[in-house]
Amino acid sequence: MTVSPCRYDRALSHARTQPVVVHHGDVGEAAVRNWLIAFLPKRYGVTAGYVRSQGVPDSFQSSHFDVIVYDQLEAPTLWTEENRDKSQAGRARIIPAEHVGAIIEVKSAFHRRSVGDAAAKLRELTPLMTAEDAVGERYPRFLPATAVLAMLFFELRAADRNDVAALDRFREISFNRPFYGGVILRGEGLGQDDTGIVGPAISDEPMEPLITERGLLWGTSLAGTIQKDSQLLTAILMWSDTNFARFAFDLLALLKGTYIHGRVSSFHGLDFGAMMKDAGRS
Repeated sequence: MTVSPCRYDRALSHARTQPVVVHHGDVGEAAVRNWLIAFLPKRYGVTAGYVRSQGVPDSFQSSHFDVIVYDQLEAPTLWTEENRDKSQAGRARIIPAEHVGAIIEVKSAFHRRSVGDAAAKLRELTPLMTAEDAVGERYPRFLPATAVLAMLFFELRAADRNDVAALDRFREISFNRPFYGGVILRGEGLGQDDTGIVGPAISDEPMEPLITERGLLWGTSLAGTIQKDSQLLTAILMWSDTNFARFAFDLLALLKGTYIHGRVSSFHGLDFGAMMKDAGRS
């Protein structure tokens, strides 16, 4: 159960020979969508495309998003791209805001610029997150209160291992909807199954950054705390060969409304021996 980095590598190698380097990103996003389609229960549709609100009196349509998960049993498709050369999941669709379950912004590499760009892209949805629709609202306008936002990066390169600012940026990323954080599918020089999960956290006391000489490509890294209002904010990046399964079942739990912060969403795919080893290594 994974998004194959090998397919991404082949696309990246091919893209570097092209005049305009965009092909590998398209293949990467397609790999994520195809994995989600295979993993998620059939209730959930997965597409690239746009989110639209009927927004009485003013409608709103987002720009293009890489991955939209939606309730395909309830959601009408307002528009589908006419391109028979693309798979069903690759054809852009317009999905009504009230039926969106998750939006994932996909980037090729993890560094301060890509984190900033992903956050800015997700913030474009702010008009759909300023409030919640009342129960039974006849003309719903907003993303559901449970709609989750996330980022996915294909790799953290050795050249960016000391880009601590990329981790620091997660301290203040927040939306008026659940934010899972970021998933990094692999780190250069780490085990092929190691996946990173990065996100904001709250600290009980002030602390300095915890970064080893290997930078962000090691065990656990912590950003130094900053104070916002009455809270001390930090960010955590953790690598483990169980993190991909963790992300998959956390996402499913968030979609189903059963997610509990700090609790394992499922024991499927978790290797307790590896988890103890990672805890000791960190």
